[in-house]
Amino acid sequence: MINSVDYLEIFILSDNSVSYGSRNILGEHGFSALIVSNKGGVLFDTGQTGIIVNNLEVLKRELIIRDIIISHGHYDHTGGLLKILMKMKYPCQIHSHSFIFNKRYKKAKGEMKDISNPFSMNELESIGAKFSFSSEPKTIGQWVLLTGTIERKINFEKSYETEFFIEINNEIKPDEFIDDQAIIFNVKNKGIIVITGCAHAGLINTLEYTRKIMDVEEIYGVIGGFHLNEASKERVEKTIDYLKSYNLKLIIPCHCTGKDAMFLLKKEFGDIVKYGEAGLSIKI
Repeated sequence: MINSVDYLEIFILSDNSVSYGSRNILGEHGFSALIVSNKGGVLFDTGQTGIIVNNLEVLKRELIIRDIIISHGHYDHTGGLLKILMKMKYPCQIHSHSFIFNKRYKKAKGEMKDISNPFSMNELESIGAKFSFSSEPKTIGQWVLLTGTIERKINFEKSYETEFFIEINNEIKPDEFIDDQAIIFNVKNKGIIVITGCAHAGLINTLEYTRKIMDVEEIYGVIGGFHLNEASKERVEKTIDYLKSYNLKLIIPCHCTGKDAMFLLKKEFGDIVKYGEAGLSIKI
């Protein structure tokens, strides 16, 4: 479905923490990664405020891309869109689900807080964005696969995030995160790499769906937010047990994974776990 690449270079541009020893790298509650290969480059998510512009400069990475992929429509993944589009000197294709423009809310301490993408479609189109919406798997540049809506089959990952809501047709209802998407790559002599934004669909659901649409058993590595920060101990333990069955060679938990879950992943899997932080770069 996608062509293999000779290598992947992944640069974490936005994350909740900053890589130890980094100078002038900024962190925030958010996620963004630049992915570069011999086939080109794509930007996956844009963080919360636009610090990725600073971090690109610090990392001496010029943003020569024509594709931005958005995992889902929360402010901490879309908030940097305006600044990054203003930096680019040519039109850019943005790939996502159409729900990135729906109003989103999180209920905390009895109050509904707006956690939506802060920009309108018209506002972004006015500075060069071109949108491509899809809920089905789709290839980008023949080397990136966007999953589309991820199937939900793992029982312990079903409907535990009851604090999130979405507005659809002027009605506010529980958010099922049908816009949650991941991206997939096939690295020569290594195998399948999966990068998640927040994995609201469930990390294991995401990996199982990857197996299905790529028609593979083995997955080399998974990177991104695993959304275990507010998960029960039982859910985290079941996630770790399930991960053991994949024979993974690389795990990089980021953003919403949560410190406790990161520690348990490191304890269980050892050196194959690297903490995802702003400023981290890794070549596969």
